[in-house]
Amino acid sequence: MAHLTPLAHAVLARQHGVASVHQLIDAGLSGRQIRHLRQSGDLDLVIRGAYRTPSSPDTELSRCAAVCLARPDVAVAGPTAGRLWGLRRLPADRRIHVLAPRAGNPASANWVVPYRTDARHECDIIERSDGIRLTSRARTALDLARWLGPDDLLSVIEQATHDGNLTDVDLLDVAVDWISPQRRWIRTFLHALDRRIPGGAAESHPEVRVADALRRAGVRGLERQHAVHLPAHGDVRFDLAVPDLAWAIEIDLHPTHRETIGTGRDARRDLAAATCGWSTTRITKEQYDHRFHETIAEVAAVHSRLRLRAAG
Repeated sequence: MAHLTPLAHAVLARQHGVASVHQLIDAGLSGRQIRHLRQSGDLDLVIRGAYRTPSSPDTELSRCAAVCLARPDVAVAGPTAGRLWGLRRLPADRRIHVLAPRAGNPASANWVVPYRTDARHECDIIERSDGIRLTSRARTALDLARWLGPDDLLSVIEQATHDGNLTDVDLLDVAVDWISPQRRWIRTFLHALDRRIPGGAAESHPEVRVADALRRAGVRGLERQHAVHLPAHGDVRFDLAVPDLAWAIEIDLHPTHRETIGTGRDARRDLAAATCGWSTTRITKEQYDHRFHETIAEVAAVHSRLRLRAAG
């Protein structure tokens, strides 16, 4: 009677319960023993070339590992890689998306979606210790231009920049070698990069949406995450700011801003900013949720008044 060896158990344990045929053989099992373990229900075939132990659940991670272990030339990509990176604004497609060489033979299953292309560099692929290969944050953001609308794509770019400590050059480098008339989505990605506002990366989708709406409304000189030292308060970062007008815009959607402690803290910060010549405009959750376009127009009007005052 065939049994999994201790080494096979160790391999399965670190790879979401999944191992390739080659790994099982390296762990001391013969091809015949693997077939017997499958017949006895001790191994389940996930995809040709990879097995899962029934004691581990069939999850997105186990399927990602199975595809990567069975096909060493593919990498998890697109919406699936976005979920593994924890990106927001993704489509509700739970299949496993992978990059595969144009002449490759990616796994064939109805839950695997291959994108066959030779347009990738080795530095675009991250090797994880759990058997999963996936596209880097920058490459994932680039590929998501094929699925996301302009606003959601910009939000993903901001999050990838923030979480991965990336620069605009990092994001440009991942795309520039593959520009061609056939890959229109790369132009879409580059256009989204052009829409980025200077400064630090946005920390939430509402920040992205507000900033882009203000830019379209004619607010000039915006910067994200603008750092200022307030002598009576300390170092602060404004969500958005127009430094030449000493004007800050805060997007107060987190529940703490509506609590007594939060409102008191905001008031003290605004007062400290005012003593240094800064004015602050705050956008509340109610304004964002129910009066978004009217609020953007009101904030843009504040900008116009400040510009006139500065010019006079």
